[in-house]
Amino acid sequence: MFQRKVGELAKRPHLVAADASVTQAAAVMAREGVSCLAAVTGAKVVGFLTERDLVRHLDVDLEPHTPIREFLSRPTGAIARDLPVSEAVKLMLERRVRHLAVVDFGGSLLGLVTDKELVDALAVDFMVESVTCRQLMRPDTAALPPDRPVREALALMRLRNVGCILVVADGRPAGIFSERDATARIMGRPERLAEPLSGHMSAPVVAVPADALVYKVILFMRQKGVRRVAVIEADGTLSGILTQQDILAYARRLD
Repeated sequence: MFQRKVGELAKRPHLVAADASVTQAAAVMAREGVSCLAAVTGAKVVGFLTERDLVRHLDVDLEPHTPIREFLSRPTGAIARDLPVSEAVKLMLERRVRHLAVVDFGGSLLGLVTDKELVDALAVDFMVESVTCRQLMRPDTAALPPDRPVREALALMRLRNVGCILVVADGRPAGIFSERDATARIMGRPERLAEPLSGHMSAPVVAVPADALVYKVILFMRQKGVRRVAVIEADGTLSGILTQQDILAYARRLD
């Protein structure tokens, strides 16, 4: 496996005050296009807040003015900047997370590395592997028709422990409703929970052929700025979904 170090990939996290409201934090995530924030009290990082932390509570017990400190993941289990990418992949999969805190040699927070950065770093590895999306994708896609309410999509995401729902009409992907869509469009607007997915999904879906080579898809995902793609057959019908975590899981087996 290509032996870059995570310190080369880590990015400084976006900061938010630990006493900020969940609505304020969601607005920062949407504006900056990030899925994780570092919460601070003064100059000290006291925890991390992810889109998933918010979305798992969005339709259950999340009040718009609740301070984010109630939903923080504590800054434990940080990794050293000289850890090889292959080891970071292993840890991310074992911990079932999409973000790892990276510290410098003095133990101070250097930044965050996400599944996206790790997948981008592995593109070269996949160039020597004739692996197609069909071999990596998940065929048991979490999907709903476009007329189903947002509340149902959030419940299914929580049940399946996934970051998105594919919206499917006549067997073809018509849109996608992701954690990013939920934080940007539903947070602070509880009346939208009863509205149909068609009004809040992202469309059109970024889709790739089932027999496309994975390394080309990684580059395509990077170009489009997405974390998952719908996988379709030649006739346009849905075959499955391919996510960053699916790619990392396969890369782990190659190591």
